[in-house]
Amino acid sequence: MAIEVLDEIVANQIAAGEVVNRPASVVKELLENAIDAGATRVQLVIRDAGKTLIQVSDNGCGMNKEDAQKCFLPHATSKIKKSEDLLNLHTMGFRGEALASIAAIAQVELKTRREEDETGVKVVIEGGVVKEVCETACSVGTCVSVKNIFFNTPARRNFLKTEQIENSHINEEFVRVAMINTETAFTYINNEKAVYRLTVGNSKKRIIELFGNSINDKLIPLSEKVDLVDIEGYVCSPEFAKKNKSWQYFFVNGRFMRNTYFANAVDRAFANLLPEKNYPAFFIRLSLPPQNIDVNIHPTKTEVKFLDERVIYSILHASVKKSIGQYSLASELDFSVKTIEFPVITSKTPIPKAPQIRFNPSYNPFDTISKENLSLLQEKPVVQPSLFEKDMPQQATKPVPQTLENRKEEKAFMQIGDKYIVVRSKNSILLIDQSRASQRIIHDRVLSSQSLQIFSQRLLTPQRHLFSPHISFQLVEFLPLLKLYGIEMEYDKQDGSFLLMSKPEKQSPEECFELAEELITNNNEQLPNEEMLRKRALTLSEKLKIQYGESLSHNQMQTLVSQLFCLPDCMLSPKGEKVIFKMTIEDMDKFFE
Repeated sequence: MAIEVLDEIVANQIAAGEVVNRPASVVKELLENAIDAGATRVQLVIRDAGKTLIQVSDNGCGMNKEDAQKCFLPHATSKIKKSEDLLNLHTMGFRGEALASIAAIAQVELKTRREEDETGVKVVIEGGVVKEVCETACSVGTCVSVKNIFFNTPARRNFLKTEQIENSHINEEFVRVAMINTETAFTYINNEKAVYRLTVGNSKKRIIELFGNSINDKLIPLSEKVDLVDIEGYVCSPEFAKKNKSWQYFFVNGRFMRNTYFANAVDRAFANLLPEKNYPAFFIRLSLPPQNIDVNIHPTKTEVKFLDERVIYSILHASVKKSIGQYSLASELDFSVKTIEFPVITSKTPIPKAPQIRFNPSYNPFDTISKENLSLLQEKPVVQPSLFEKDMPQQATKPVPQTLENRKEEKAFMQIGDKYIVVRSKNSILLIDQSRASQRIIHDRVLSSQSLQIFSQRLLTPQRHLFSPHISFQLVEFLPLLKLYGIEMEYDKQDGSFLLMSKPEKQSPEECFELAEELITNNNEQLPNEEMLRKRALTLSEKLKIQYGESLSHNQMQTLVSQLFCLPDCMLSPKGEKVIFKMTIEDMDKFFE
């Protein structure tokens, strides 16, 4: 087979697979280009989760006609000139791959004008082929419109997720760029609806604008300046901890990065302050000489290598610990250890008396009930007096005989320790874990898209809660689904808050808000639909299950057991834990051998 050089268009489409894998990738590249152009105002417009339109407009430096055409060529960039420049990067982009990759898989229209030019330039490209280059009237800056992404690669378009998931990824990329560039005003419009309108300000103001006012009093400033690295930012107080790591943001020299190693340093600083499986929220910026880092690892530029990684780890850990201590979040004394209190004995203290032992001397455990006594027990049952017996006239009603068979039916279900349900059968007993059983039932109902049949309690006074904007944007579409789970909320368009109208009987309003946020966050993850549904089912079953210590009536126990036995897999919980323990007559006989 002969070797041939690939066509330029085909090569660009292959390269685009690394740079552009979804609409959010386009948003990231265009926003970073706007920042590199020195823009002080940036607007992002999205339609149909980026499938129809992605438009980024800025008031940056703009380009002349020659540069407007060159920028779509592979590896064409103004950021670097030679290889030594990679050691002294001060811009977000430098590869020169973004616009070429975007133009290869979409219909792109570019309008740009410099301040010194009277007219601007318009460039139209479809699938990597230049269709039009002409002069046009436009404002100073650059406007890039990306339409019909993946129109020439339908297979890749089919791999896109639902609009909700794609919008969440777009929101995340917008937040990453907007959070660190506080000197730039941002506007984000999605399907003609303004999601964010961010003004110029400091870091704290920008974080509050992005994540809501509820985070305001939870932010703890972080500042440490040494020769090797400067650390600035905020960590959130322990009560603002999250069930996942979605609120953990690292930036290095103005660039967002993922670094599990440094995240561990922050987690260790919060040791013994957070509940199990909870993670701290933080927004931390690292500033260090460009020659001490390498961002040329992956086309996404989110992976960064550090020259003195271990030293930075130690400095970061110590800095977070210092801030926690300064704000009295870490107790000097361990109050989790129970101390022994000794009573003070005075002359007035009564002398304790030894307990008296009472017993029945005539009791014989080997005595059996005779047939005569049994017949008397059946003919003359013991009837409990009514609470209203004194107020009601005596009626000559014949009490219903309570035979041994009746008593057996009444006590077919029994609760032990408000934890286990005992089910009696003819030749065995079943011991059922009530919490795991309810979790199994809820989990399977969610998977089968059935209503959970949870008793919903109407609130006399609706509880108001303000979510972060990127959560609120998705929660509006999520409200019908939450209603199936017993949580009814209404959206207030005036202030962007949510009113909790009804909630599950056993859940507090705070737990309902936390559950809604967790479902939205989990729904944002890049998972197949089936896997996403399983994760949602696991989250709901964990939150809404019957807790240990909850007393159940006979009807509640009967309903729980009957629903459990209707499931195809009732022996194990969703986490693989044992739900039912069976003991037969033979097992009992062996126990007493």
